[in-house]
Amino acid sequence: MSSLTFCSLSSTVNGNLLKPVHRGKCIYSYNKVSVLKLVAARQLLDEIAKRARGSVADLYVTECVDRADMVMESNGNSDVTDELLGEFMFDCASNYMDEEYVIDQLRYCSSEGSFELGKLYHALMIKTGIWFDKFVATALLNMYAKCGEMASAEMIFGTLSYIDVASCNSMICGYVSNGMESEAFAYFVKMGDILDIVSNHYTYSILLSACGSVQVGKQLHAQIIKLDFMSLTVVGNSALTMYINFGMIEEAVNLFEGLANKNHISWTAYISGLYRQKAFYKALKQFCLMRKNNTEPNEYTYSVALSCAASAEYHDYGCALHAQVIKNGMISKVFVGTAIIEMYSKCAELGNARKQLKEMGRVASCASWNAVITGLVHNGEVGSGLEMFRKMLNNDIACDEYTCSVTLKACSLLPSLEICRQVHSWVVKGMFGANLHVASSLIETYAQCGNLEDAEKVFYLTSEPDGVTFNAMIKAYSQYGNPMNAIFLFEKMVENGILPTSFTFLAVISACSHCGLVQQGKELFESMTRDYGISPEANHYSCMVDLLSRSGQLENALEFINKLPIEPKAPIWRPFLAGCRFHGSLEMAEMAASKILEHDPGDASVYVTLSNMYVEAGKVRDALKQRELMKSKSVQKEPGCSWLEVNAKIHRFFSGDTRHIDTPKLYSRLDNLMQKIQNKTSRELGKVTKEKCLFHSERLAVCFGLLNLPKGTTIRVFKNIRICLDCHITMKHISKISNREIIIRDNYRFHHFKQGCCSCGDFW
Repeated sequence: MSSLTFCSLSSTVNGNLLKPVHRGKCIYSYNKVSVLKLVAARQLLDEIAKRARGSVADLYVTECVDRADMVMESNGNSDVTDELLGEFMFDCASNYMDEEYVIDQLRYCSSEGSFELGKLYHALMIKTGIWFDKFVATALLNMYAKCGEMASAEMIFGTLSYIDVASCNSMICGYVSNGMESEAFAYFVKMGDILDIVSNHYTYSILLSACGSVQVGKQLHAQIIKLDFMSLTVVGNSALTMYINFGMIEEAVNLFEGLANKNHISWTAYISGLYRQKAFYKALKQFCLMRKNNTEPNEYTYSVALSCAASAEYHDYGCALHAQVIKNGMISKVFVGTAIIEMYSKCAELGNARKQLKEMGRVASCASWNAVITGLVHNGEVGSGLEMFRKMLNNDIACDEYTCSVTLKACSLLPSLEICRQVHSWVVKGMFGANLHVASSLIETYAQCGNLEDAEKVFYLTSEPDGVTFNAMIKAYSQYGNPMNAIFLFEKMVENGILPTSFTFLAVISACSHCGLVQQGKELFESMTRDYGISPEANHYSCMVDLLSRSGQLENALEFINKLPIEPKAPIWRPFLAGCRFHGSLEMAEMAASKILEHDPGDASVYVTLSNMYVEAGKVRDALKQRELMKSKSVQKEPGCSWLEVNAKIHRFFSGDTRHIDTPKLYSRLDNLMQKIQNKTSRELGKVTKEKCLFHSERLAVCFGLLNLPKGTTIRVFKNIRICLDCHITMKHISKISNREIIIRDNYRFHHFKQGCCSCGDFW
């Protein structure tokens, strides 16, 4: 028996598919890796447990593999293993394989994408002659198509002696499942015009899922009505899904209501469509009607319903759904479990989200872990989110591009350059670097962590950046005060045929605002509507007010505000107030402050700004009045906090902080620096009392960096509120005295201090 030579198909089909390439002693001998094939066979057999395994052939497969296992364990002789497997293939082919068995196996290979196993059965079919059965040949054709081997499927189709609608549908389905929609429709035309085969309802059901435009979908729908296929639920479901995918919810509603026989697929598709349109209440109402109509929801239906409850923040309804899921025994389903996690995460019940993940155990998928990490990050538990990511890796959970993006988001929120670099290393090892979403996240994270150079490297190493990638880099240049680079990238983006978005214009106009490029900013703002048909939103108007106010054109800024087509609210008046503060226009500042407080009476920054301006103008009583108003209205200013990363640890400081272990050293170093720059700083500050700013948090953080970071290392400090003018001037001096680059990111922008200058060009 062992002297027999069996054939196997080459991995890449060349020439005539019916002339297989011989590769060794037996069909499992690919490049002398019998052990690996044996393991693969064992795994496949274990997976087949979900279907009936009572056939003689299945039992014989199990017996032969078990015998091969025993031989391998005893002497590790792959030649003997080859003989045993060869014995199995020959005996199975000669005595046990029939058409029904082969079709069953090929269907399994199709559903599981088991291409290698499918090729083995193809070889056996040729050897035994079963290949000539039309049903077997169609199943084989379907297997190659479903496994993405369309070239091989086309070869097989060309050899068929009998072509029917089933074989044609297999080809069309293969094209659609492999993203070859135009080929699918071309084949549909060929099917009727050349092959003279009449399409059936399944043909139209496949094509509806491949429509590239709603016009094509409507034409198919009309043809379906003409052929009276709409009475078939499978066709109605496909048409319903098609309209939902194109966002045509009104047509979907009409079609759904007209379906004679609705099944769980119909209801799930309809509920999903309402969810996509953010009609959460309607979707949940339909879910209730579905149950009243005695249609039992499946795991996907429950998943969508849970997502609706989470998005609409219907916490109680979500909990009730959770109870139903447990009662119906679906809690072990991955989709349902993940939806429950997302629901609890969006409702900020992170304890329940973690509990659900733990209860899922090894069933939990990458999406399940992503949902927990996302919930933690979005609810401010950034450190816990990163810790959950580490656990995910330790549990050998396969990550995806979304895992990368949400983890990088966590790094940007800390922000931690060290952890960002670690995650970037993992991204490279995981081969996610080419993904544009991941690349965009890396650019944004490096920029937020104060490292523009690495953000640029990621961008310029991206082979074909898309709009999101361009936007991320333009925003980075904007925040760092590099308007010319931002404008250059904007022009490059348009040159590459990528249409700018609302966000693109916001970023590039903001870049002009930060550096006083008023004319360029105005031209971009006008171009937004004129050339691209993008209507400005409130944040664009706010950016234009900032552009004019910052450059000292306060009258023009006020005129711009008064002519707005929308009611100017606090976000539009705030940059105007900042401009008044910078240019010392107290009267306009009072007017702007009153406008802001009309919309946001709890804005502490307004009272503080006016108080400081009154002090500078010598109106001490008015300044005290602002402080008294804050106290009487229980308005509290957010305490200034600055932090930096040293040796992968975050160190935080508050104004006048004395809690840090290095406090004596910090104040000693700060006193030393202030003595060196005291005379020059005093002359520049004029009436500003530097004593009250002496121990601001950013100064303490910078001194800590000077004491603990290696010489020549850039000091990166992050602050929760805007850096004051006094500290801005002081940082310029410290950068020159210490010969250090200092980067401070406040809640508005980045300031890069180097040799006594700042990247903002003193457009503070």
